[in-house]
Amino acid sequence: MNSKVTIVSGGDSGYFDLLKELLASLKKLNLSENFEISFLDGGLKNTEKSYFNSMGASVLDPGWPDKISKLRAGRKEFLKVEVAKAHLDQLFPHSEHIIWIDADAWLQNAEALKIMLTITSKNKLAIYSQASRLQEHHIQYKKIFGPIVILRNALFKTAIKGGLSKNIKNSLIARPTLNAGIFALRTNAPHWKKLKIWQKKLLNNPRIRIFSTTQLALGIISYHEKMPFEPLPEICNYMGPYRWSSKLNLFTHIYAPYEPISIIHMAGLKEIRENRLHTIEVIDENDNIINTSLRFKL
Repeated sequence: MNSKVTIVSGGDSGYFDLLKELLASLKKLNLSENFEISFLDGGLKNTEKSYFNSMGASVLDPGWPDKISKLRAGRKEFLKVEVAKAHLDQLFPHSEHIIWIDADAWLQNAEALKIMLTITSKNKLAIYSQASRLQEHHIQYKKIFGPIVILRNALFKTAIKGGLSKNIKNSLIARPTLNAGIFALRTNAPHWKKLKIWQKKLLNNPRIRIFSTTQLALGIISYHEKMPFEPLPEICNYMGPYRWSSKLNLFTHIYAPYEPISIIHMAGLKEIRENRLHTIEVIDENDNIINTSLRFKL
């Protein structure tokens, strides 16, 4: 593919080490000159921004798209990065394809990038659906009485909490979460306009957390607005459990055929994100338990 591709991430100083590792993992792939890397500044120090510039990654302050997002974020400047996800087409108009990767993720190989660009070339949203064989329960629920239960899947639950319309709530019943941590779109895709509209509506809803607005907006444009999307395979946004292959010297999918993971996403793993020396239990090729760190080895 000869199209211009921009890989985007971002965060504040608390994510500097993670962004540094993400950048190093991308550099290790020796991507073609069609790829560029940019980090959104959500509170980085000048020395940290200078470091990224010296390593060939641009740093951009996305600003606030409107008054309500700035007002709701208060002093949490890092939230401008989350809000900016819906505005990447305007921030990088020179690019043809935009790939978002959260700061707490890193790459073992370029397979995920290839898969995402295959999808975006069809003008579809490439995003990971959290309904997979990695889940023991695909839909969360709360038992009420006998066989009666209340669905608690994240999108439906947030829509209920936010008091959204009946049509929207119905479109999200039992729907799996589309994870906003890693996704890709063509810069001229019609999804961006709808995404901005819904993000703004949700930002104006005080009952919905600002951090939930982008993910819910992505769910609404996909399930309610029926904008075209294709779910990514698990290796493109892998959140465990893990298997380590000493033969490949890589983390692999825990289940056969034990594919190498392309993007490791350490979502929700606070101890690992804060301490690169922290180890967790994983299994090896023979199902033996070993302890290792999930962080990229610089």
